[in-house]
Amino acid sequence: MSSAQRGETVTYRTSGMLICIYYRVGMGDSQRVISAVREFQRTLPEASGVNSAEVLLRCDLPSLASLASLTDARSASLHPAPPPAVDDGADATVMETYRLSPPPAGVDAGDVLRALLATLETASLPHAPLLRGARHVELFAPCA
Repeated sequence: MSSAQRGETVTYRTSGMLICIYYRVGMGDSQRVISAVREFQRTLPEASGVNSAEVLLRCDLPSLASLASLTDARSASLHPAPPPAVDDGADATVMETYRLSPPPAGVDAGDVLRALLATLETASLPHAPLLRGARHVELFAPCA
């Protein structure tokens, strides 16, 4: 069995796909970008092939040292620790996800995917100046 190479279509392999787009912005800009993405996702037409969309903000994992110092989950703390201070200059990683429905009979899945990717690229232009580094687009197919 051969695996798909970069640039080859994999739309024939599955009835639904997940597009993941992630990028970094300044923490101070993250809520503005997230709001714009949510509004875009809310207005996606049915013809786009998207049956669900989400925007996520990357969370840092606690260090092993901080995990070791956690109190027993069964003991309630009367004085919870305050949340850490947010540095508006720090980077925030935002991820957009788009789950595709199978296209209707007679519609080429590759055409639907290419059209959606072009729409997503155009929608990203207003917040492009806020990006810190590259915008990454990845496509995932469910495992059989």
